[in-house]
Amino acid sequence: MPFLGARGAAPDPRGQAQQPIAGVTEWRCPRNGVHVVEVHYTADPAKRDPAWKREAMRGMPPRGWQREFEIAFDLAGGEPVLPEYVPAEMRRPFPVNPGARLLRGWDFGQVCPATVFAQLDVHGRLGFVGELVWEHANLTSQIEATKAMTVELVGPGANCFDAGDPEALHEMELGSIRAVLLKHGIILQTFARSSDTSYNNLRDRLLRRVRIPGDDVPSPALIVDPRCPILHSALSGGFARHPKTGKPMPTHPYKDIVDAARYLHDNLQGTSSEWMLKLQAIARADCAW
Repeated sequence: MPFLGARGAAPDPRGQAQQPIAGVTEWRCPRNGVHVVEVHYTADPAKRDPAWKREAMRGMPPRGWQREFEIAFDLAGGEPVLPEYVPAEMRRPFPVNPGARLLRGWDFGQVCPATVFAQLDVHGRLGFVGELVWEHANLTSQIEATKAMTVELVGPGANCFDAGDPEALHEMELGSIRAVLLKHGIILQTFARSSDTSYNNLRDRLLRRVRIPGDDVPSPALIVDPRCPILHSALSGGFARHPKTGKPMPTHPYKDIVDAARYLHDNLQGTSSEWMLKLQAIARADCAW
């Protein structure tokens, strides 16, 4: 069964999340019919003032604030690996575009294999719109579940971009993961970066803002839809650093879901950089000619 995490049943991907007013997010889970309404403190206009937040946070530990006010109840006992994630700004509905390419990030493992689903919009924002985390699932189960959720999100015949752990190239008992995926028609991109570079690039995106025509306030360049509660909890602090060593703790499923997201981000950047290098090579050849 899918890993549901400490917060209970995850929103079904077909249950399109909506934000009727600022600070209020709601969705319906088709599997059980439950109508979920999540109310953030910013639903109160008076509490959207940065001055109110500064005063309310006075004397409160940062992680206590995250638990009490930012709807992150299952934080680990260390500082977040990615403290640049701001739930009040970055957790919001991100509509799925059935005609756009679906981006899928994969993390493979014995404990909690994970797949994240995302899209890029016309403004360059990366929006995570779905997630799958399976306890002790084999690769075939992960592939079949990922295919099923893909159909639920964008319909049959989806155009997908798949990226995952570079370790998928290594041989295993049943052959390389990449070879198994290929048999299912999935071409896995495995652009490799060092862990430090990978995390730093993801931090850069979390810090970036983009201008949306008609909006007064710039939008974050990374958005997590409420349909991704485990990714939200991981970024909020479920994936944390060890209090003494400062190293990321391998806490499942939070490390797995963040790894899937950063592998996808790495490969999107890697594809873009490789393409730019090819264009530069063509330009140099034209100049020489």
